Amino acid sequence: VNIRMIGSEKILHDLKSERDGITKPLPRILILVPIALFLSVGAAVFLNISFLIKKKESEELSAQWKLKAESEYSEKAFTEKQIDLIKNQDRKAEEIIKWINGSKQIQPLALCIARSMGQKSSIEELLLYRDDKNPHQVRIELKFINGGQKQLDVTLSAINSIGYRAYSANQNLAQGGKVDYQATLIWQDNHILTKELSFNNEQ
Repeated sequence: VNIRMIGSEKILHDLKSERDGITKPLPRILILVPIALFLSVGAAVFLNISFLIKKKESEELSAQWKLKAESEYSEKAFTEKQIDLIKNQDRKAEEIIKWINGSKQIQPLALCIARSMGQKSSIEELLLYRDDKNPHQVRIELKFINGGQKQLDVTLSAINSIGYRAYSANQNLAQGGKVDYQATLIWQDNHILTKELSFNNEQ
């Protein structure tokens, strides 16, 4: 059996013809191709991981800036509200100052009218209107009982003493000494008014 097998192998070997190599061996430098492939895959994985990390950091930073912007907007709205309140207070203060400055002429006028009334006379109504366009003009409406024309003359004399002159006067004398007097008072002597006002403040 062994002899037969050896003989068969020899016959088969004799039948196989010798052939030259079909292709040449690959250059050794091509061994770098799989290495480069693995390196590329590793770099791609590393870049993807880095991108995901940076993306997460960017999202967190964006959320922080969004919260900060909302906080800044809230503080801005609060500051603007406070500024509006301050402006309103300042506007009110200016109106009060204007009212005080405008009433400087009214105060001594009302005081001198009250002081001019006799013991039996009594003021029922006293209205003083100051025109903003003509601050030196004051419209007076005076109603008092008892005293009649004599008391009215005393009151007008007192008004003249602090620098006012009456124009366009209209008076109505009723029974019982009741007087209804209306006129436009025009300021003429600032020195007397200032002196009277200073005297009243000292009291």
